[in-house]
Amino acid sequence: MTIFNMSISKRHANIIGALCTRGNIIKYEQDNKIEVYHDSIALVHYGHRRRDPYRLELVDANAVDNPDILDHLYFIEPDFMIFHKNKCVWNKNETRVAGYPDLVVEVWSTGNTQPDREEKFLIYSNSDGKTEHWYIEQDSNEVKCFIGDKRINSQWLDRVLKTQTGLEFDLTRLALL
Repeated sequence: MTIFNMSISKRHANIIGALCTRGNIIKYEQDNKIEVYHDSIALVHYGHRRRDPYRLELVDANAVDNPDILDHLYFIEPDFMIFHKNKCVWNKNETRVAGYPDLVVEVWSTGNTQPDREEKFLIYSNSDGKTEHWYIEQDSNEVKCFIGDKRINSQWLDRVLKTQTGLEFDLTRLALL
């Protein structure tokens, strides 16, 4: 049986699937404290893009006294994120998480509107340099990379991808020819 999520393309699904496959995370076995999440996990944030766009920012896990508050905050669902060294806090149902992911990856599709892209970029950028965020355009091998609001060197799908903290991902089989 084959099950498809019709809201994303095959390439999008392949990229996310490859990121989530622990065998593709080089050096993963060296640290079992890594937490890998994809799709459907709600990452909470402050601010609303229409009402208060200047307040768009992730919620610091250290500032969460009561996890019940997470159920009442705005959220986004990144394509892929890792909590490795940064702390996270979950709500009781484990459906929403607060904190600064060490890495967030968004695979842009034609369905991602410019306001959606800008909103996610602002949320991840306002992390005081604690969150590395990557953006992959499906029609390119380029991976645009940032830490906080600072652009760092782009990476390419035809090479092993590396985070600033040393995690490596081998997605070379997905590179466009």
